[in-house]
Amino acid sequence: MPRKKNGYGNFNANAIKGVSKSVKTGKGTGSFGVYPSNRRFGTTVQRTNIEQYDLDSTWARWRRGMEYYFQGAYLDFADTDAILYQGTDFEVPVTFDGYRFATKNADSRTHYAIRRTVKENKQLGYITEIQANKDLYPTNYQNREIWTKVLATRDLYSDDLLIRSVGERITDGRTTASISWILTSDQKPATYLGKSPDKGNTVSVTVPLDLVKGTKFIKENNGDLQTLVGEAVYMPDFVVDRPIGLFDRFIDFRDFWQVDITEFLGGNRVEILDNTQTLPPTLGDVGQLDPIFKTDNSSGRLNGGFFFRKSTYQRFFGQQYLTADVVRDEVDRLCFAIQPWKIQSIAIDEGSNGLTLTSEPFQASLKLFTPREMERYVVFSDNSFTDEQPDYSNDGVYLHALGKPGDKEWKKLNTSIDPWMDEIWSEGNALTIADLYTCSCPDYLHAIIRAPEIYDEQGRKLNRQQRYPMPTSKGTNDYDLAGIGRAAGIAESWASRDYRKGFKFCKHTVAAMFINKLRVEEPNTFPSVDARKAFEEKIYADINEVAEEFNAQLKRSEITTVEIVYALAEALNLDDIELGYVLLTSNF
Repeated sequence: MPRKKNGYGNFNANAIKGVSKSVKTGKGTGSFGVYPSNRRFGTTVQRTNIEQYDLDSTWARWRRGMEYYFQGAYLDFADTDAILYQGTDFEVPVTFDGYRFATKNADSRTHYAIRRTVKENKQLGYITEIQANKDLYPTNYQNREIWTKVLATRDLYSDDLLIRSVGERITDGRTTASISWILTSDQKPATYLGKSPDKGNTVSVTVPLDLVKGTKFIKENNGDLQTLVGEAVYMPDFVVDRPIGLFDRFIDFRDFWQVDITEFLGGNRVEILDNTQTLPPTLGDVGQLDPIFKTDNSSGRLNGGFFFRKSTYQRFFGQQYLTADVVRDEVDRLCFAIQPWKIQSIAIDEGSNGLTLTSEPFQASLKLFTPREMERYVVFSDNSFTDEQPDYSNDGVYLHALGKPGDKEWKKLNTSIDPWMDEIWSEGNALTIADLYTCSCPDYLHAIIRAPEIYDEQGRKLNRQQRYPMPTSKGTNDYDLAGIGRAAGIAESWASRDYRKGFKFCKHTVAAMFINKLRVEEPNTFPSVDARKAFEEKIYADINEVAEEFNAQLKRSEITTVEIVYALAEALNLDDIELGYVLLTSNF
């Protein structure tokens, strides 16, 4: 039987403890931010103001880009042609080129810095008024928006292109900025963007059965029509741009309004594509793909529903409560695109000689447009302005060695433009779509792209969130990124609306600009002194690792193309629905 313990407790519990003779120092002062040791779903990292300021500083990106240009290693990649607003009457041909930079943070060991060059530019109108006085326009200053009046060309062609350019980089030849809003002459939204629900939309198309049976593809597959399941279907007239019809219904809810459309697709051209290319047809020129089958004798139907968030547009209506009926009175046209889709099932009707192809459910977006106008308000984000001009000193001296006759001259890019104080836009110059640079790195995209490999080059196990990124607890709300949210496991984005509408750059795009003789001037957003000291040590170590990273890149750069697909999608100004669709349908 166990002995009874002393019921009075330990007599030495209140004794004075001895003085430690250890001279070891403590851990020192750590960060004052909140960094949970157990990073489970639901935990958040909260930085101090100084830490956030250092993180947002553009100076570090510029400095790294300089070092990558002078001391780094990079590879070119082949030019690629594409089309902005493909399938509309307002197509703008563009060319992609760029450079591959080595990295440790991707399975391909590559980040792609891409330059988009506009081949055949078109005018978007002329600026007639600039509201850039913060004392006269305090509300605009608070919203960080520069309002301008833009006059269209006589035939209103420029207005049709302008209202499709929300989110684009626009230039007058010197000043460049990103469009946040296109408004009517009475300062109401000219464009409304709706998104399909989670269940998506479907389309079905019926084509002649005998013609499909006679194709080489079906004959090579022993006449088995089921082999068409999983193939891609492309409709050259995939962009539907029409007046709002009687069958289109506007339904009102508390936080959203819904637009249900019924589209009859009679007589449309239908092509079943043999897409053997790495890139999806949405990013390239679909005319370059070989069709398995095509016909102009088709019929079909699209049933789709789209939701519009009221809070996005309510501020433009003041005290008037925004409803579906209010919007219906404002708009007169709609536009949506049927992207290349995969065949989910087929139905054979021998009696009517019909083969019905039904799509997999897909996400789509719907745009509502107000009537055309000669003059509109165009709103630019005040953090998006840059200034580009020949690289001469104030005394008119060219700041570089003279090249051969016909060589491209250096230009300089000022990214520290304050439109509330600095001169912007050149009077009388037409607005056009600007060239731009994009990149696949997380710093530029504000997104993580999947890297499925378990171990890195040193054999260390990688974080699962990095391998298959999933939505985080403090990510962007579901509606803003509804499209890319469906691509969970492929990519996860934390890009806010303010960030997407601002001027985006990273060390790779800065290096690419220097390579193309565009000297990026030193930004005025410096980090703190301690951060700069730590940065200099870090950049020295990074440059020393470039050779090792470059060797890994040469071995692995063709493993996956998910990085370049994302970067190209950014350069085409795709909305989140279109971006998510591209990621989900690409063969990486």
